[in-house]
Amino acid sequence: MHELNELELAIRSERHATLSCDGVPFTVTTVIDNESGSFVFPIESAALHGEEIVLWLPEERNDAMQILVMLEEIDGDRSASADRWRIYHGSPGQSHWVNASLLAVRFGSIVADAEQLDLTNALASSEPRLCKKYNADHDLLGRAARTMDPRSSGEGVLVGVDPMGFDIRTRFDIVRVPFGERLIDAEQADVRVHNLLSELSAAG
Repeated sequence: MHELNELELAIRSERHATLSCDGVPFTVTTVIDNESGSFVFPIESAALHGEEIVLWLPEERNDAMQILVMLEEIDGDRSASADRWRIYHGSPGQSHWVNASLLAVRFGSIVADAEQLDLTNALASSEPRLCKKYNADHDLLGRAARTMDPRSSGEGVLVGVDPMGFDIRTRFDIVRVPFGERLIDAEQADVRVHNLLSELSAAG
């Protein structure tokens, strides 16, 4: 179970990926759909018809995570997950959108299938409220992000909260702040976000 938690945290912490479609690589940035736990991202039309589809996090290399996925094209103008992607990453450079459902994953010596991982978000109903609450202080978020990743600068925006942690968007990138444990109670998550932001901003 500990290995699976580490695997989930690694998946949730990385937004950059390479999608390999029958050996042809496409650089993508992802979000995770709150309801299904699938990856959602815009992609070139040439990637839609491959038979062997592998998502490499963060890129195709020997030490990267390999996720076997199945692609389904979705309407990016009507999808809540596409809107979530825009909150995380801004304007897409592609007009085609896909939902990539996880079939199996390999990361080092760890191998798991879809039934062993739950990437859905038990805090989804509370996520908008928590983001609105903490986005009242973008400077605080920016300082916290800078402590987690010194490459960050300026203000931050809280864009997502899930049972394993929360994500701050900065001018540099998305910065992940892990909870250190799985939290599915919204009030407990609220307290943990508050405490971590206070500690990280003070340290920065």
